[in-house]
Amino acid sequence: MGNIVIFDTETTSLEKPFCYNIGYVISDEQGEVICERSFVVEQIWYNRPLFSSAYYAEKRNIYVAEMKGRKTKLEKFGYICQQMIRDFRNYEVERAFAYNSPFDEKVFDFNCDWYKCNNPFDNIPVSDIRGFVHQFLIGPGYISFCEQYKLFTESGNYSTTAETAYKFISDNYDFTEEHTALSDSQIEKEILFYCVGKGAKLNVNYGVKRSIKRRIEKTLHIKTIDNQEIFLPYREFRINKEKTEISLK
Repeated sequence: MGNIVIFDTETTSLEKPFCYNIGYVISDEQGEVICERSFVVEQIWYNRPLFSSAYYAEKRNIYVAEMKGRKTKLEKFGYICQQMIRDFRNYEVERAFAYNSPFDEKVFDFNCDWYKCNNPFDNIPVSDIRGFVHQFLIGPGYISFCEQYKLFTESGNYSTTAETAYKFISDNYDFTEEHTALSDSQIEKEILFYCVGKGAKLNVNYGVKRSIKRRIEKTLHIKTIDNQEIFLPYREFRINKEKTEISLK
């Protein structure tokens, strides 16, 4: 197997995901970094009303500092795609990975269509790192970590975001994801290769589970007709905010 790329995008919205930041890390199959790049998309950067609608628009100062320090480059979207295509060819990239990859693929499909440019991932298969996490990271230790630090989704299930996964593998509850494309790509590479260390194969697509349900140990108190009290241990499964299911142990 050849080299791989781990990439991330930052967008203005989910429905019309105009991309304003692209970052990627190219590594060999042992995780050794070969190339890292970060770009800010010129068309969105100079469109103040559109950029201000972005989820992380308040990070504009971070990008200003990175551009001044030459850690990221301001380029048109079409140029960025051409640079990615050249890098993928020159560094013999054979597979790509992203966290929640269907969204990032949607971002490239949407923007490449909008700007009428070639999609760097047209001929490179993309795998979802979250599938690796669900297959190789989720276990008793991960569940205990989430319980200890209350790392749950809005619906009450266990969180499997990149931020939570990285908190776990680094044993650093205080870690906060920067939500800039290169920085997120770097931590996602660490998550991916942590899973590889647990036996994951880079050339296999691992399915993403819909959610990791939270099981809460409780006791069901029942009073019979003749006033006898019965206590039955059971597990409560949080499905979502409105629905809970139970099963007797």
